[in-house]
Amino acid sequence: MSKIGYIKASLKEEVEEQSESLIAAGCSKIYVEPKENLNYQNKVKLAQVIEILKSKDTLAVTRLSILSSSVQTLLELMFTLEEKEITLEATKQQYISSNSYNLDELLFFLSEFIEDIRVEKQAYGIQKAKDECRRLGRPPKLSHKEVLKAIELKQNNTSQQVANRFGVGRSTLYRHIAKYKEAS
Repeated sequence: MSKIGYIKASLKEEVEEQSESLIAAGCSKIYVEPKENLNYQNKVKLAQVIEILKSKDTLAVTRLSILSSSVQTLLELMFTLEEKEITLEATKQQYISSNSYNLDELLFFLSEFIEDIRVEKQAYGIQKAKDECRRLGRPPKLSHKEVLKAIELKQNNTSQQVANRFGVGRSTLYRHIAKYKEAS
């Protein structure tokens, strides 16, 4: 009965942090998914680990979200492991498949799994947008040209009149003007 660890780099937990946790949990061998295999469908090392494991062995991960990106694929994997009589252990979540849990505990593990996946996908999307030099968040209400025009109009009009002309609130107008002055 051996305990083998599986690691997939994620934005939530780095490889080093996961390996320290799995070594502390008593893993005799640890498999790391290469960075080029990090898309959700292609997990070559995980397939190799499942083939290597024998009955009564344990597959250890830090969190259930390391194994899958959807509830369906996680359940399919869990059924595969159960058929082979392999125990699944998530060290940080304190989940061990051979233990019996009540419905509340199972729903808690499931909700943690779903939240981890949501956070991971969101972080991945943000990182991808940054890599592509795309702006994050809502677009500005006023363009650079409109801010310049607003500053010019403000010399002869009240702030409220200028804000009304551009269809924004006074505070939005003030914020855009302040950002323009800060940048220059």
